[in-house]
Amino acid sequence: MKIAILGLGFMGEKHKKVLSGFSEIEISALIDSKYKTQEQFYHSLEDFLEAKPLVDLVIISTPNFLHYENAITLLENGYNVLIDKPFCFTNQEFQHLDSICKTHHRKAFLVLQNRFSSVANLLQNTFHEKLGKIYNIQFNAFWNRDHNYYQKESWKGKKLLDGGILFSQFYHLLDLISLFVEEDLEIKFKDFSTFRNHEISEIEDTVIAVLESKKGTKIMLNFTNAVYKKNQETSLNIIAEKGTLKIAGQYFDEITYQNIEDIEQDYILKKNTNEENLHHLYEEIFNNLKNLPNKAIQIEDGKRLVNLISDLYS
Repeated sequence: MKIAILGLGFMGEKHKKVLSGFSEIEISALIDSKYKTQEQFYHSLEDFLEAKPLVDLVIISTPNFLHYENAITLLENGYNVLIDKPFCFTNQEFQHLDSICKTHHRKAFLVLQNRFSSVANLLQNTFHEKLGKIYNIQFNAFWNRDHNYYQKESWKGKKLLDGGILFSQFYHLLDLISLFVEEDLEIKFKDFSTFRNHEISEIEDTVIAVLESKKGTKIMLNFTNAVYKKNQETSLNIIAEKGTLKIAGQYFDEITYQNIEDIEQDYILKKNTNEENLHHLYEEIFNNLKNLPNKAIQIEDGKRLVNLISDLYS
């Protein structure tokens, strides 16, 4: 199976590294402005499309603001794509992507690899039914992003190019909520503030919101990247009919409180790396492209997430 990678920055190199672990995969095209167009290297997407190489999948790992545009161009030219997060900024862009896939009979896969993490597996498969009715969820993420991240010449922190911290930093956490609650959420309260990064970023550094599901679950979000010097923690508290659960830690990989009806065993989370989750993501995509049973994450699987973030920013 032949793969092309568009964009060889931090994430592009990470995709390249993970793909090297698949013996049946050939990275047959690399597209980045640092290359001169020759053999399997292409200076631009235009050079790649002009050459028309045959590949099974193009991975889009360009800056945030190019993901949607690049995906549309590649789909219209007959390529299947894997779009890094965020795959689009608005509901309208999502609907257009979905329509283009159907019109051109191509597939758009999404880089939502944390759906294969031990935390997601625990919440979906182990505790989802055992907890009963979910009363209250509190989700905190206290991170640091300073001048080393928001550099003057970078697109990061530029409102129209970055999108905001819910797109750049806390995307996977919101995806976990949309995956676990499995309902569209109503926004009861939201506040976007900038405390620490107002001199180095055009976007907010703190989001506080209260959401409510149709079944009455209250969800409180407190996300910030204004923490002093280094990340503090990510923590998820769930208060439910048949139990209480807290997952926390600097890397969000520790069960720090568990009291659930008829469960005496203390669960210990397997510490997945991001690379391991990406590897699983790719396995499912490759199975899909081979028409084998799979759990590949495709464009329609991101609808609830896009709706939530679009509503928060509207």
